[in-house]
Amino acid sequence: MWIKRLLCSLLFILLLKTLSGAVILPSVFSNHLVLQQFSWVNLWGRADPGEGISIVTSWDKKSYSVQADKAGQWKLKFFSGGPGGPYSISFTGKNKLELKDVMVGEVWICSGQSNMEFTFKNLGGWKYFPELKKSFDTANLYKMRLCTIGKQVSLKPSDSCQTEWKIADSSSVLDFSSTAFYFGLEIYRKFKVPVGLIVSSWGGTPAEAWTPDEWLRYTPGLPFYLNHPNNPEWEASAPSVLFNGMIYPLRNYSIRGFIWYQGESNRYDCDLYASLFTTMIKSWRKYWGQYELPFYFVQIAPFDYHDYDEASGYLREAQEKALKLENTGMAVTLDIGNLSDIHPKKKQEVGRRLASMALAKTYTLSSDKSILSPAYWFSRKEGDGIQVYFKNSEILYGNNDHLTGFRIAGRDLIFKPAHAVIMGNSVMLSNKEVPDPEYIRYAFRNTDTASVFDNWGLPAGSFRTDSLRINYREVNVSAAFNPVLKNWKVRLNCSDPTAAIHYTTNGSLPGLTSAVYTDTLKIDAACHLNAMAMLHDVPAQSTASVNLVKHEALGCKVAFVDQPSDKYRGNEYTLTDGINGSENFRDGRWLGFQSADLQAVIDLGQEKLINSVKLNFLVNTASFIFPPVLVEIYTSLNGTKFDKAGNFKPRPPDSSSVHAMASIISVTAGNISRKARYVKIIAKNQNTNPPWHFAAGQKCWLFVDEVECR
Repeated sequence: MWIKRLLCSLLFILLLKTLSGAVILPSVFSNHLVLQQFSWVNLWGRADPGEGISIVTSWDKKSYSVQADKAGQWKLKFFSGGPGGPYSISFTGKNKLELKDVMVGEVWICSGQSNMEFTFKNLGGWKYFPELKKSFDTANLYKMRLCTIGKQVSLKPSDSCQTEWKIADSSSVLDFSSTAFYFGLEIYRKFKVPVGLIVSSWGGTPAEAWTPDEWLRYTPGLPFYLNHPNNPEWEASAPSVLFNGMIYPLRNYSIRGFIWYQGESNRYDCDLYASLFTTMIKSWRKYWGQYELPFYFVQIAPFDYHDYDEASGYLREAQEKALKLENTGMAVTLDIGNLSDIHPKKKQEVGRRLASMALAKTYTLSSDKSILSPAYWFSRKEGDGIQVYFKNSEILYGNNDHLTGFRIAGRDLIFKPAHAVIMGNSVMLSNKEVPDPEYIRYAFRNTDTASVFDNWGLPAGSFRTDSLRINYREVNVSAAFNPVLKNWKVRLNCSDPTAAIHYTTNGSLPGLTSAVYTDTLKIDAACHLNAMAMLHDVPAQSTASVNLVKHEALGCKVAFVDQPSDKYRGNEYTLTDGINGSENFRDGRWLGFQSADLQAVIDLGQEKLINSVKLNFLVNTASFIFPPVLVEIYTSLNGTKFDKAGNFKPRPPDSSSVHAMASIISVTAGNISRKARYVKIIAKNQNTNPPWHFAAGQKCWLFVDEVECR
C-alpha cells in the first residue's frame, strides 16, 4: 500500500512539473472563438518564466515569437486583418496547442443583470420561436459564436474566468441571452461576417458590483457604495466583485463595443446612479485602453414595484445622463414592458433597438434620427397650459384621446394628470385645477407607459422639468431589551454618513425640527419611535420605526416545545422583549419556524390578572411566510392545568398575495379577566406552500414577534 502511495505521489509531482512547463491559455480562448476584425488583438496566457512561445496564424501563415516574463505571463499583440474563417492558431512552447475553427469578425460584450441574462429557455423555449429555430438550418448562423462567462465573485481582480465559445445552433442558443443574440443577429444579417457575443451578466446585481474598487473609492459620492451594498446579505451585490471576477479577466480581449441592460437594482440610490453609471462606463473603457468604445444601453421598462411610486422615473433620468458621454446610446422601452413581469418578453425588439444604434453610430450606416427616440427639447407657457417640444422627430404620433403619463404642477410642485394633445412635434398640456402651471413630468411613475411616438414607432422617454431632489436613504433601527431594568437601548444608523437622522418618540413623522440622533437612546417608557434620514435637508421617502410596548409578560422567560429555526431564533426574550417586528422579516425582531408549529409557555413569575393576550404574525407569501392556520391561547395558575382563553383561524391568503406587500396580522384574546401565572400559545404552521404558489409544496414559514399580556 505504501509503495502505491509513493508511486501516486511521484506521478502527481511529475504531472505538476509537466503542467508547469506547458503553455496555458485563458478559457476565453477556445475552439470556435471570434477575434475582432481590422483590429490590434491580443493573445495571452501563462508558461514557464522565460519560456519562448511560437504562435502561427493560419490565415496569413505568419509566425510570431513571444517570451514569458519572470511571473510566467506572456502577451502578444498583432493585427487581425479582415473577416473570415474558419482558421486555426497554433502555440508551440514546451508543449503544443491549437485553436481550431477560429473566426475573424465583430465582437461585442453584453453585460448587466437578469434582463440581459434572460435566455430563450427562460422565454418558454423554441415553441415560441419557430421561425428563429428554423433559421439555424437555412441562414448559415454557424458564423455566429456565443460565449457566456461563468458567474464568479472575486474580492480582487482576477485574471481567469470560466467559459468557452460555442457555435450558434438550436441547442447553444436556447441557453443564451435572448437580448444579446437578437442584437448580434441584426449585425450578422447586415454584414454577413462572423459575430462573436460575450455575455457577462448576473440577475439582480447592482451597477457598483460591476465597477472597479478604485473608481468607487475616489469618485466623489461613490464611496457610499463601499459601506452600503444594495443587498448586504448577497455576496454578488458587493462593490466591485463582479468587475473583478467577470469583466477584468476580459480586459485584453479586443472588441467592437459593449451593450448593457441593467438598472432595476439601483432604484433606491438613483440620486447617485448617474455618477455611478458614467463612472462604470469610463472605467471599462480605460481598462480596454480605448476611451471611446461604443456603449449602448437599455433604459428600464415600466413595472409595478409596489413601492416608491417614482423611483424608476428618477432611475431612468439618471440613465439618460450617461448620453453625455461620447459613443453612447439608449434604447427606450417604455412601450414594451410588462407591469406585472420585471422580465418583459419582447427581447427581439430590445435587441433590434440596440443594434439599430450600433449600425447608425458605430458602423455609420443610417441616420441618427432613425434610431433616436423623441426626447424633451424645451417648453413654454401658452395661456393656461404648457406646450412641450420634442427633438429627434419632426412629427409625433399617439392617440390624442388617450395620451397618458403627462402631469403638470404649479409652484407648489403638486403634480396632477394633464390633458394632452399632440401638435406637430409638440404636445399641449393643461389642467383646470392647475391654472398657473410651471412644471411637467412625463412617464415618471413606475407604472407609466409610452403614449407618444415618432414616425419610426420609437417611444418618447421619461422626463421632467422640475429640479426637486429625491432621497431614498433608509434608516436602520436596532433595539436591545434589558430584562433587569425592563427598558431599551435603541441605535439608529444610516449607511450614508452625510445624512442626518431625525427622530420622534410620539409616533409623529420626523421633520427638520425634530430631534437629531447623535448617540444610543435609552428609553424607559413605551413609545412609537419614528426615524428618517435627511439628505441635504431633503426628507427621505421612507420612515423607519420601532414600537416599544410594556405589558405583564415583559422580560419573562419562554419555554418552547420546538425551538425556532437557527436562522431566525432571536433570543430567550424575543417573544417578551416589548419590541414589535416590522414588515421586514430580516429585522431581527421575529422568531421564524420553518414547517414547524409555535408551541410556547410563558412564565409570568407570579400570579397576575390577565385581561387580554395579543400576538402578531407576519404575512409575506412571496417569501414563503404564511399566517398560522390555527391559533390557541391558554392560561394556567400552576402550569399543569390550562384553560382555553381564545381560539382563532386567520383567513388564509390567496394567489394575489404573492404580488402584495408584506403585512402584519394580529390575533387578540380579549375579556379573559382571570388570574394566571402561565400563558400557553399554540400556532399551527401551514407547513408547505399551497398549490397556487409558484413554489408549491416547498416548506413555508411562520413568523411571530411578541406576546402582549395585559
